[in-house]
Amino acid sequence: MLLYWKIEASKRPRWNTELTIKTWPRKFDRVSSWRDFEVYDEAEELIIKATTQWVLIDTNKMGIAKITEEMANEYGIVEKSVFKEEPTGRLKPEEDMQKVYEYTAKRRDIDSNHHVNNVNYLEFAYDAFPKELNIDFKNVEIYYKKQIKLRRNSIYLFQECE
Repeated sequence: MLLYWKIEASKRPRWNTELTIKTWPRKFDRVSSWRDFEVYDEAEELIIKATTQWVLIDTNKMGIAKITEEMANEYGIVEKSVFKEEPTGRLKPEEDMQKVYEYTAKRRDIDSNHHVNNVNYLEFAYDAFPKELNIDFKNVEIYYKKQIKLRRNSIYLFQECE
């Protein structure tokens, strides 16, 4: 299950552009793993870089499962990070933030794991910003705090108070 992702896009690919995507496992710890990505355009120019943090879920117990050394060794590690600074994978305390948007999940938002698909959160963020800001989402970080399921929970987006 995806916990966190960060993406930086120096250029957006045009429609029907052939892309090359490189990805590798970068790090494993007891309960999470990190995977990095690079996206290249037809001219072999790096246009997008990203990192993601994942946890292994035991689908029988519906809880986080431990990543064994054997599992980690099966994938191997590439000690190359796309970002200079290691992302923390943590949000600032909510006391420093104010609610700016609320959304209740709909059936169209739900994926095969019965929760809101990760990509939808970017759409929710886009809807939360006023039109006049003209947000292009070239640099994005998303932290997932809990699963959002159909009509059980609302989605809240927060921003730092000034």
